[in-house]
Amino acid sequence: MDPLEEDLRATAGSIEADADRLAGIEDEKKLLGSDDPKLLELSAEAELIAKRLVPKTIAERALATESRG
Repeated sequence: MDPLEEDLRATAGSIEADADRLAGIEDEKKLLGSDDPKLLELSAEAELIAKRLVPKTIAERALATESRG
């Protein structure tokens, strides 16, 4: 596997892991009351993950573009 393909796979894996964690957080938040202090903690974590996703998806698109020559 060439380095570009490895980078694409690693980036895709990282995006997938973040998306899975984000989905898990949202599932957990559904079970909490609006006054539960853990809701704020989980919301902050979800926000950080969401902010990380945009640069990763941009990088993935750039890698995919580069791989097309």
